[in-house]
Amino acid sequence: DALIGREVALKVIRPGMGTGPRGRGRFIREARVQGQLEHPSVVPVYDLGIGPEGEPFFTMKRVRGLTFREVIDGLASDDEAMKAAYSRRRLLSALGQVCLAVAFSHARGVVHRDLKPSNIMLGDFGEVHVLDWGVAKLIGGSEPGPVSVRREAEVELDQTASGAVIGTPGYMSPEQARGLSETVDAHSDIYALGAILYELLTLEPMHRGPTAQSLMTSTLEGDVVAANARAPQLLVPPELSDLCAEACALDPADRIGSARELHEALERYLDGERDTERRRALSRAHTETARAALERSGNADADAEAERALALRELAAALALDPSDREAIASMMEVLLADVGTLPAQAEQQLADVEVRDCGKSARRATWAYASWLLLTPLCIWMGVREAGWALALTVVLIVMVLYSAWMGLTGKANPRYMRNAIILSSFGVSALSFLLGPFMLVPVAAMANAAAFMVSTRANQASRRMILTLALASVFVPALLQQLGVVPASYRFEDGVMKILPLATELPALPTTVLLYCGAASAIVFGCLLAGQAVESLKKAERRLFAQAWRLRQLLPQEAAEATAPTETRAD
Repeated sequence: DALIGREVALKVIRPGMGTGPRGRGRFIREARVQGQLEHPSVVPVYDLGIGPEGEPFFTMKRVRGLTFREVIDGLASDDEAMKAAYSRRRLLSALGQVCLAVAFSHARGVVHRDLKPSNIMLGDFGEVHVLDWGVAKLIGGSEPGPVSVRREAEVELDQTASGAVIGTPGYMSPEQARGLSETVDAHSDIYALGAILYELLTLEPMHRGPTAQSLMTSTLEGDVVAANARAPQLLVPPELSDLCAEACALDPADRIGSARELHEALERYLDGERDTERRRALSRAHTETARAALERSGNADADAEAERALALRELAAALALDPSDREAIASMMEVLLADVGTLPAQAEQQLADVEVRDCGKSARRATWAYASWLLLTPLCIWMGVREAGWALALTVVLIVMVLYSAWMGLTGKANPRYMRNAIILSSFGVSALSFLLGPFMLVPVAAMANAAAFMVSTRANQASRRMILTLALASVFVPALLQQLGVVPASYRFEDGVMKILPLATELPALPTTVLLYCGAASAIVFGCLLAGQAVESLKKAERRLFAQAWRLRQLLPQEAAEATAPTETRAD
């Protein structure tokens, strides 16, 4: 444009494309229709005239950018630059502007009739243009008077004959495909907008086929797979999939009422999408803070527990904002399912409190176990007391054991200090059993059961286990050593290949002694099984609880990550 000094687009009739009166009339009609639709998304017409060779032309604003067709093809080919430049939100927003432009044209009695991805251009600076109004139909504006496109634009040469098919197969409405030009109205453009929306969501045409006829057959049959089912990998929102189906209903009366309504439906989705994107952005920020804290927790000079606590708080905030944030979920699982090393002081104290409570329960159970040993007193009287001092010593030690265990259970004072006293006292009690049949009869079994009970009930650490083992051995071999040294009378004598038992506290009449042996063996077996059963039951409950917690947490992970973290070892029930 030499007068104004700008570049414009000049449109002329291509040779062989209808230069006769009908072709010229259609061309002039297009210029007039497009020129009278003064909307930001309709390219403005600057001039209409006759060229040097007598052929008509019109000039309009020159627009630059990419068409929807080019963008969709780039996205379908996984073009990274295209994916970065054209998000789904941007394309839906652009389509919303197209809907408003089409609604504007409908209000002025113009139906485009050829809406398709190649007729929509995205400008370099956010502009959206609806192109090619060459086959538009004038149906009279919904509002009378000057707001409608003037009827003189509908030149006589361009009256569409009934049965003529106008539009592009795959995007034209069923009524266009049937050639029912008299029924074509705004609902026909809505169908095309729905088909474009479908393609933006799935990156595939709604109707597929090798020929124009197959595309038109698909259009007429209306057998279209829902958008979210056509491209499940693209996670098409169900509300947009339903919107496509409503816009592309076979019966025009079943379609969305207007292009403006379609725009409003897209805006409602985008309003929610913008809120979702904001939440996702905040979630990513929290996740990044958490990952940085986890990295710092691995430094030798960092407060590891404080950093892990910060990471957990940030991850909780991230998941509250976006429960589907896979990175946040994976990080949370990494923290929660990681191997436990040194616990923080507060956690250690809580664990110690739990152990003290369990030790108190064990002390109450031990009270009844040691009380059963007192049944030996009437049995010893029945057997006959040989040395009252030894018998009394055995009874006193057992009574003290019962009273101390009962005191621990009732007061709850079962911390390691008091539990060590109980271990030492019980070892004296086991040693005292040697007064009955010597250190090698009943005593080893009792020592083993007593040691196992303390190891399980006190959750003994390595140092405590060494102490318990040492005391168990001492309860058997110290009395034996004292007898060998002559400090205590010997319990055994060997004569002519026969070992004679010489009890210190009791006689050995046949029946009472047999009962003693039976009771001793039975109590060792019963006590050992009860102890093992209680330990196994506690371990199973803990295992089940921990497994359930891990399983529930694993459900937060994506399927592939959940499978990767699932336990692979099996165990016997």
